[in-house]
Amino acid sequence: MMALQATLQHHPLLRATLRSGWRERWSFSGDMLPALRWREGETGGLLPQAEEIDLRREAGLKVYVVQDRSTVDVTFQFHHACCDGAGIDRFTDDLMVHYAGLREFGKSYKFVPTVDPNRLAVRGAYGLSFFRTLKRLPGQLVGLMGAAQFWGRQPIPLLAHQARDRCTKSTKAYPALTSFLLDPSQTLALRKAANHRNVTVHELLVCEFFCALWDWQKLYGQYSERHWTRMMIPINLRDASYRSLPALNYVSSIFLDRRGDQGGDRDQLLKGIRAEMEVIKRFQLRYTFLFVLNILNGMPWALKRSVQQDTCKTSVIFSSAGKTTRRCPLPRRDGFLHVADLVLRDIDGLAPLRPYNCVTMFTLEYANRLKLNLHYDAEFVSEKQSDVLMDLFVAGLNQVADTAGTQL
Repeated sequence: MMALQATLQHHPLLRATLRSGWRERWSFSGDMLPALRWREGETGGLLPQAEEIDLRREAGLKVYVVQDRSTVDVTFQFHHACCDGAGIDRFTDDLMVHYAGLREFGKSYKFVPTVDPNRLAVRGAYGLSFFRTLKRLPGQLVGLMGAAQFWGRQPIPLLAHQARDRCTKSTKAYPALTSFLLDPSQTLALRKAANHRNVTVHELLVCEFFCALWDWQKLYGQYSERHWTRMMIPINLRDASYRSLPALNYVSSIFLDRRGDQGGDRDQLLKGIRAEMEVIKRFQLRYTFLFVLNILNGMPWALKRSVQQDTCKTSVIFSSAGKTTRRCPLPRRDGFLHVADLVLRDIDGLAPLRPYNCVTMFTLEYANRLKLNLHYDAEFVSEKQSDVLMDLFVAGLNQVADTAGTQL
């Protein structure tokens, strides 16, 4: 608990609440701490049932701990308004360093901060000065073409269903998770397969997940070769100069639209994804989504009306944390972090579900092992259906990894 309290001093948004008024603003209280649930019992079980976080009366972080004689499961539930995947990585790195220091040196331990909370004051500028913004505006014309496509196309949910009202809670267990872990040799084989095709591992995963989704839809009578499947991919906005930012939500998003008939030629599908990613990087289109949101926010009720429309805006979310804990300074053995008297054996993560998203995919790499986490809405997707989708995804990865001589 001491390590958690000390770490939160450097990540103020995780102990802040919203203050209502003409505009909602963050309010920081020195004595505001996240809810903590601690119990003894069997570890390695299902994730704890997530609880609603009301930022107007509590901090945007909840902590659940289950401990037995030799193992501890710690689950962090973050509100996305105050933290994103990269922010979680930075917060947990600091927490582990704090814990290790306190275990070794006790109360005399002096933590050297890795973040600067004062930088939160300029987070809305996204690292763009006036002249840097002007420099990026010509490239955003390409982004506006993409925005026109976004509004001109109507994606469909992966499985036909009526989304719940935003005020209605699911009657099923939440979250519901299906996972698959690749060992180091399998992870290396996948990386070699990506290099062989001159793409990134992320692009390869995106391509194969598109194909798995269409094969999955065919099994349940939901496939249409002419309808759009829209994949939302969160993009981290931090560059090297912004690594000192504390935990916060500092992401934008890009959107990939594909039709089912494009899955017939996997090579062409992958080349198309690679080409689109290159255009996004070249013209800095990671800012387009934010520019459009700012335009809508400047029009009375436009943003609120757009968000509250009862239509499918994205079919699925595909989020990647990359190599987690890669900047953590603690010692490692066989890739596993040693945190004083503890060894960090496994990390899980989930992408949030949005209306009409009945599944989301989250990938991360830890200790040279790639993990695939499928988060599904148990009200619309059964456990068996989620297992089938994961099996199809892994089977597709097996085919591409076979070029490196290793089966998953």
